[in-house]
Amino acid sequence: MRHFTDSTGVEWTVFEVKRSEMQEKWSYLPAEYGDGWLCFESRMSKRRLTPVPKRWRDAADDDLERMMRRASSGARRTAGVEDQIRE
Repeated sequence: MRHFTDSTGVEWTVFEVKRSEMQEKWSYLPAEYGDGWLCFESRMSKRRLTPVPKRWRDAADDDLERMMRRASSGARRTAGVEDQIRE
């Protein structure tokens, strides 16, 4: 798990989501998420990036921000200012 603050001041938590060996693929997600994804979460937004970039744990914060900007929007609790800035 990593934490970083993007260039607009939004704090993000980043973590990898993997399915276990025993778990079936997630039927509620598109096929490209079947082997897992990199999740970016802020207070108001969630994003998923697949495939998971190698060595993301060692990436600089600005590299994480670039990855986050490529990620697809996921379920949100409420729309946040950071989403309005990015979309």
